[in-house]
Amino acid sequence: MRRADVLKALPVAATDFVVEIGSGPTPFRHTRLIFDKYPFENHERHGDILNVAPVIKADAIKLPLADKSCDLLFVSHVLEHIEQADRFLQEAKRCAKRVYLEFPTRVRELMYGWSFHKWLIQIEDGKLVFYRNDIPHIFGDFFHRNYDFLFDAWSDDRFPELNYYLHTDTDQLQWEMSPKTALEYALEMSAAGERKVNYRSQYGGTGVGNVRYARALLGKLGLWLLTPDRLVEWRRKTQDRLNDGGRRDLTNDILGRLVCQACSSGGLRFEEGRTLIRCGNCGAGYTQERGVFDFDR
Repeated sequence: MRRADVLKALPVAATDFVVEIGSGPTPFRHTRLIFDKYPFENHERHGDILNVAPVIKADAIKLPLADKSCDLLFVSHVLEHIEQADRFLQEAKRCAKRVYLEFPTRVRELMYGWSFHKWLIQIEDGKLVFYRNDIPHIFGDFFHRNYDFLFDAWSDDRFPELNYYLHTDTDQLQWEMSPKTALEYALEMSAAGERKVNYRSQYGGTGVGNVRYARALLGKLGLWLLTPDRLVEWRRKTQDRLNDGGRRDLTNDILGRLVCQACSSGGLRFEEGRTLIRCGNCGAGYTQERGVFDFDR
C-alpha cells in the first residue's frame, strides 16, 4: 500500500475542518489551516510550506484552537520533532475530535539517523511508545546522499515498512514515555551474533523484486531518467514563484474557531485592514509577517 492510498481512504467529509501541523511542501489535500512554529525556516523539512491554506505561527504544545473545534488534526512526520510530545498529545485531545499521526518506523530511523528527531516512536498494542532518540549515523550519509526520485519511488512503494500511521478518535489516544533509549530498543529488537539471518534476495534469484511497481510510476521513472537537470531546476523555480504570490487569507469562519493565547477566550476580531487580530476580552493583539499571524506565545 502506498501513502496516497492510505490518505485517500481517510474518512474526511467536505464540511470537516482539517488542521495540519507543520505541513511543509506536501500538505494534506483537505487541509484548511496550517500551524507551524517556524513558518519561514526549512532546517527540519525539505522545502517551503506550500501556499494552499492560511498559515499561523504557533507552538504545537499550545494551539490557539477552541476545544474540539477541529474535526481532524493532521500530523505527518512532525510528532518525532516535538520535544514535549506528551504535551502535544494532550493538546490534540483537547482541541481535536480525530487525529492522523504519521512517523518513521525503526527501520527508517536507523537508515537516516536524523539529528533533529527527538523520538523513536513505536505503536505497541494500540499505544504510542516514545523512546528518546540516540540513534547514531549507522550508515553515515549514504541514504541522504543517494536520495533522488528513484529512491523516493522505491520508498513510497514500501510505505508501511518505513512509516507508521494511526488514525483515531483523540479520546482513544494512549501513550507512554519509555525509560529506554531508541538505541537500546533497536538493539533489543534486532538479531545479533548467532541469531542473525542471511536473508536471500528474491531479486537475486528471479530477477523480480518483491514490489510490483504501477505502470504509471514506471512511466514517470522513465521520464525522470530522460529529463535534463536544467528542466528539473526550472520546475523547482517555477513552483517557488507560484508559492511567493502571498499567503492565503484567514477567513471569518476560521477566526471563529481560534482562541486568544493570553486569556483562552474566543471573540477574536480583525483590525487595521485585517492586518491585526485583537482579542475582544483581554485586548491582546496578534500581528502578522508576510501574511502569517503570530500566535506563538
